[in-house]
Amino acid sequence: MAANLRLMRSWIFSVLSGLFLLTVGFLIGWHLSRKPTIVFSHVLSYLTPKGDASDQIRAEVLTSMRAFQSGYTKKDPAMVPAFMEQLFPKDRDILVLGTDSGEWILGYQRVEDFIAGDWRGWGDVRLDLENAMVSADNDVAWVATIGTVGNGSSPPRAIRFTAVLTQDNGRWLFRHIQFQWDDRPESLAELLRSSIHRVSPLRP
Repeated sequence: MAANLRLMRSWIFSVLSGLFLLTVGFLIGWHLSRKPTIVFSHVLSYLTPKGDASDQIRAEVLTSMRAFQSGYTKKDPAMVPAFMEQLFPKDRDILVLGTDSGEWILGYQRVEDFIAGDWRGWGDVRLDLENAMVSADNDVAWVATIGTVGNGSSPPRAIRFTAVLTQDNGRWLFRHIQFQWDDRPESLAELLRSSIHRVSPLRP
């Protein structure tokens, strides 16, 4: 009788252990497959300072930024050459860093090809231009702001956008641009807490 009881306890323990491992494995797999979640509580504080550019230079730089945003809003591949001519110098070094590994794009033609690819296949880019930080020193200005990239089928992802521009014959032209994801996935602890709350019958 005692032997049977021990055997039963061992079997029950094995079944419960297996169920626990299956549950944890499922939660981890689901967690890793989820899209990162936008966390705006920290990014909104980025843009409290507006930079040290004069009002005139800020307005001029934001004119170039609005033209940049307009191109990424319309996303017309036929307009890429005119977009490049308007906003980038042909005879100077320009560099664009994308969000993905290996997206280190150097040179006018390669940047043009990269932007054309963005307009054909990337999401809907929206930058916060009104609150952008704009600083300047003589003919060099630098910009930092936040934004989102959405594709319509899932929540938009937060990004950080930075750029360096130089003045050339009254125009502010882009010399360096960086797009960087600024979201994060939920931690496993957050996931477990939310899962417990969802299934708990005691939740108010």
